Amino acid sequence: MNVINKPLISVILPVYNSEKYLHLAMESIISQTVDNFELIIINDGSLDKSFEILSNYAKIDSRICLINQSNQGLVKTLNQAIEIARGEYIARMDADDVALPHRFASQLNFLWEKKLDICGASVQLIGTATGYWHYPYSHEGCEAELLFGVPFAHPSVIGRSEVFKELRYSSEWPLVEDYDLWQRAWAAGFKMGNLPEALLQYRTHRKQTSSLYRRQQAQNSQRIRSRHWQQLLSVKLGIARTEAQEAEKDPWKTFQLLWQLKQCYKGTEAEKNLDHAFLRLCSHRLHSWVLDRTS
Repeated sequence: MNVINKPLISVILPVYNSEKYLHLAMESIISQTVDNFELIIINDGSLDKSFEILSNYAKIDSRICLINQSNQGLVKTLNQAIEIARGEYIARMDADDVALPHRFASQLNFLWEKKLDICGASVQLIGTATGYWHYPYSHEGCEAELLFGVPFAHPSVIGRSEVFKELRYSSEWPLVEDYDLWQRAWAAGFKMGNLPEALLQYRTHRKQTSSLYRRQQAQNSQRIRSRHWQQLLSVKLGIARTEAQEAEKDPWKTFQLLWQLKQCYKGTEAEKNLDHAFLRLCSHRLHSWVLDRTS
């Protein structure tokens, strides 16, 4: 790679057996309207022609840093790329998705305008599903979304480099490493939000991790939800961790605390979304409580 001055963005692209759609992902990145970036690609032991495809791109684009290694898994691969990233911002990308040409430009403007540390965007579904996924616009909305799920589409994220370098992905949370990272980023005081515009085409298919290992993913997600519940109640209401833990076992106490929590968001642009979010969470907690009592 021809080393350029410090790039504005470091794009991180992990690759594993992705030959079928890889050229679409690559073309969508190298054609971005913002061209001051380095593209860090780690071929994580692919057994198909992924490395051959990537090598051809690396020969003609000096912004590409291509690393070929034995299979290490997603978390180690992401952290390795973060370690060598030189950009002021780090952007995620997956090898089977397609970024719209103005993705980086739009997200950078949104980060600067809203003074955010992490920014995602809505995504258009392609592949085995169609439609759109939308995520909370404001920091307050993301804060509440963490109570029951991820506030971002992972491959749509761009953030300040220090967020990723300070926190890193954790191997203790397989299949939900992004959920864990965003929750820890919130706890560390980083600000987050999403552009309502769809800036990424997100490919869905039957081989995705989320379809193969849903039980383990659900269990780990619940642990992160519980962690955020306890921390958010402490920050917003001054509730002790032990009291928050006890409330998780009592649906009536949960409803009371959620109502108090909801009042903290009065007047914010996320208020309408929070009504629906809290109803979902109340329903989830009641369902879990009933299952516990009948099992």
